[in-house]
Amino acid sequence: MAKKEELLEEKVNCEKCQDTGWVYTKEGVVKCLCQIKDISESLMDRMRIPKRYREKNLTNYAPQRHYNQHLVVKRIRAYLNSKEFDNGKGLFLFGPPGVGKTHLAVAILKEFFLKRQIVGLFRDTRTLLFDLKATFEGYGSGREILDEVLEAPLLVLDDLGNERLSDWAIDILHYIIINRYNDMKPVIITSNTPLKKRHPDEVDIEDKLGGAVASRLREMTTFIEIKGEDARIDNPLLKRIKDEEENENS
Repeated sequence: MAKKEELLEEKVNCEKCQDTGWVYTKEGVVKCLCQIKDISESLMDRMRIPKRYREKNLTNYAPQRHYNQHLVVKRIRAYLNSKEFDNGKGLFLFGPPGVGKTHLAVAILKEFFLKRQIVGLFRDTRTLLFDLKATFEGYGSGREILDEVLEAPLLVLDDLGNERLSDWAIDILHYIIINRYNDMKPVIITSNTPLKKRHPDEVDIEDKLGGAVASRLREMTTFIEIKGEDARIDNPLLKRIKDEEENENS
């Protein structure tokens, strides 16, 4: 039989915050993780996470073990639990299309919010450049777009260097990366183009964006190569849906 004192003792559900909902950290008082059940749609709007990727997280990333993708997830978890972010260090996720680079980048954004209440920003590089170019034609404010990108505590630049870039685009990306480098604000890069050559004939980020950008990215990011097959093609479910669509249109 339980003792009377134990029956009268109030049960605490969260040892971390003692059910107050708040914890003290070196950054100040923040909401306890027990109070954050999920990331709201409005918050994902604020982080500009594309709708296609809003359900993505580290848990539902399915690594192809024969390509050692589970080791990539392990390295990302180590990054999330390290001090690298505080030192301005980010990640450069490189690999062929369909290996889950964008999935992992979005998962990193979500984890930083859930663990540390850091609200990052996702920008597809091509769309970002298109939006900035539109401001020169009188649509919106380029300064507002740039400020959002420069001031975000964590920035994802998706598909960097995957297309041919004009001198203007290179200058803009140079400006963004150098400012974040100087302010020690981390950036998560995804790209089909490697950060550094693995063989002499390969095109790398220096070839695409110039030595100044490549040099800073080498210092401010950790290069992680993700090998694997294109899951968009090889996924049996996606293949079946594609086949059904083709049959309907035939």
